[in-house]
Amino acid sequence: MRARGGDEGSPSLDPAPPQTKGGPAGRSLAQAVATAGVLLGAMGVVYLLGQAAFFALIVAVALVCLWELFDGLVRAGGRPVVPFGLACAGAMVAVAYFERPGLVGAVLVVTMFGAFLLALRPGRGHNAASDVAWTVLGVTWIGGGAAGAASILVLGPDGLQLLVAFVLIAALDDIGAYFTGTRFGAHRMAPSISPGKSWEGFAGGLICSLVGGGICAVVLAPLGVADGIALGALCGVFGPVGDLAESLVKRTVGIKDSGRLLPGHGGFLDRLDAMILCAPVVFLYLRFVAELA
Repeated sequence: MRARGGDEGSPSLDPAPPQTKGGPAGRSLAQAVATAGVLLGAMGVVYLLGQAAFFALIVAVALVCLWELFDGLVRAGGRPVVPFGLACAGAMVAVAYFERPGLVGAVLVVTMFGAFLLALRPGRGHNAASDVAWTVLGVTWIGGGAAGAASILVLGPDGLQLLVAFVLIAALDDIGAYFTGTRFGAHRMAPSISPGKSWEGFAGGLICSLVGGGICAVVLAPLGVADGIALGALCGVFGPVGDLAESLVKRTVGIKDSGRLLPGHGGFLDRLDAMILCAPVVFLYLRFVAELA
């Protein structure tokens, strides 16, 4: 992971140089496909093990994503409250899984005040406010997204199937956007944030997620086709927003990839940024519009 220096004790806020459309040097499509196959196989094994195993997977992946964010901040000169932030994110996912929504707010309050107290300890430098802000952002963003996934998981007797359907739909959006954008991309969505993302890719991803949502509703999830297509629309719209959100964070801090744990993809956060933002939105739709419980 490449980091840029900044003022001592805080990440640099200078924009990072533009990224090339093809991604980091040495990244190959074959490598990315192989990694995706391994991940899909691992998810299939966990699916067969049942709901509790999938919950453990959500927690583990969320903590890895948050650690990647904190690691990038540290490399850029920041000092987020790492162990405390990881604990709070894990707690947020746990209260969602055990269906205690009232405690989510309590976890956020503890995160904010705890991060303030720990960041103000002697010897931590003069940028404590920045460290607190990054810590709270990480817990809210990544922990909240994982909590959304855990909430889908326990949404009635078919929660596990619903969650797998959501993951597949979001993945189809990502795949469709990549190949369509690579082949036809000409009109940039947000060139100052992520030069490689185009409106053509957005359209291709949306079409794939809509089709995938309809198919998943018939084959996998206990949903009507209309609800499946609605999930596809949510993933197709909010997925790119999540992708751009992570790009904005990386550009602000000055890093290229969130990590190197997934050959051909970068880090877990690079691969799951869209799902992290989509999961709470999909849960709200399933719970209050589709009225599943």
